[in-house]
Amino acid sequence: MITSAQRLEAGAWAQDHRNCQRDTAPVLYLDDGTEMQMPTRWVVCPVCDGAGTHVNPAIDCGGLSAEDFADDPDFAEDYFSGAYDQPCNRCAGRTTVREVDLDRLSAEHRSAYEQQTRDEAYYQAMCRAEQMAGA
Repeated sequence: MITSAQRLEAGAWAQDHRNCQRDTAPVLYLDDGTEMQMPTRWVVCPVCDGAGTHVNPAIDCGGLSAEDFADDPDFAEDYFSGAYDQPCNRCAGRTTVREVDLDRLSAEHRSAYEQQTRDEAYYQAMCRAEQMAGA
């Protein structure tokens, strides 16, 4: 049986934006079963804001309070000095990621890509809901 504290911890982990997939070339999956590489442009990584690193989510994704730092001044010093930083989970330290260049898509492909994006967001939301419910 999962406790409410464990459920909250799992929810915080699932919602943390740093827990993400590594940047890959976007693909459009067409109805005929083929795949189309999408035209892209480079943009600043939205996870690390171009820094290339971020704090390891295992350290603070459940949140930290002033008491956490007051109880352990060495932890506070290490935390703010970057001792718990790691390469960004999204850009792997590159500082930029590929973003679909919608202006270079035909109207048909743009519509299909937007639908694929909505479908994927819905699927990910369902997965998070199941995880939080303990399924």
